[in-house]
Amino acid sequence: MLRFPLAAALVAALAAPVPAAAELLVAPTRVVLTPETRASELVLVNKGTETAAFRISIENRRMNEDGSLADAPTAQEGELFADDKLRYSPRQLVLEPGARQVVRIMASAPADLAPGEYRSHLRLMSAPVSAGAATVAGQQPADNSLSIELVAIRSLTIPVILRVGKLDASVTMDAAAMASDAPDQLVLRLTRAGTRSVYGDVSLTPEGAKEPAWVVRGVAIYTPNTARDVIVPLPAEVRAKLVGRRVRIDYTSTDAADPANAGKLLASLTAAL
Repeated sequence: MLRFPLAAALVAALAAPVPAAAELLVAPTRVVLTPETRASELVLVNKGTETAAFRISIENRRMNEDGSLADAPTAQEGELFADDKLRYSPRQLVLEPGARQVVRIMASAPADLAPGEYRSHLRLMSAPVSAGAATVAGQQPADNSLSIELVAIRSLTIPVILRVGKLDASVTMDAAAMASDAPDQLVLRLTRAGTRSVYGDVSLTPEGAKEPAWVVRGVAIYTPNTARDVIVPLPAEVRAKLVGRRVRIDYTSTDAADPANAGKLLASLTAAL
């Protein structure tokens, strides 16, 4: 069996809205801008039962080979960050239960900006709102009005990508096997080439079946990374359908910002699991 570095879980942003910190519903979970389409909107809905506050910031992150994201305080070779090209509003907000808020994101792309894919991440931080003299970033409020109590903070990051110029990408699927030290996990090796990231769904179809037995949505490989180990946890009922059989594994584009290739098969491999 193949031995790949394993992450605790598959890091995959879903194409559909997903629950986030403080039961926050966010859509979309990925933003792609261009010099022609310089603005987009995020819709935030508080699905919880308590009023919650959210602070928004921009940060730079890089993808590790296992798909996890790490802070990137300085750019490495080949990395293009978008933080100095992005504006967003509002920067903080308070949502009552069931309330909805739109966050607007805008990008600036000077005419002389070099072609490439620039990426940073919008970070949403949440904390419960409480009444009384609670502190906000160490400051005492002047009265007993509502204040943000910075406890049990959770966060969600959303990639914001600015694509400049004519960019392309290709992908190969080099290997697939059940992990030797985690028998409930399938590990896929994807290799990317080109000038932009790729984004899509991975489907697992046992030989002879008409429909996939399992689909993992929103698998990305960001630039400048050229490879990623995609770790797919498989429930017992799915493993029973796949292990010991030949399985066709497809990686299909779901990049809405690249409509010409939407639904395109990016890479495929048939392997005995």
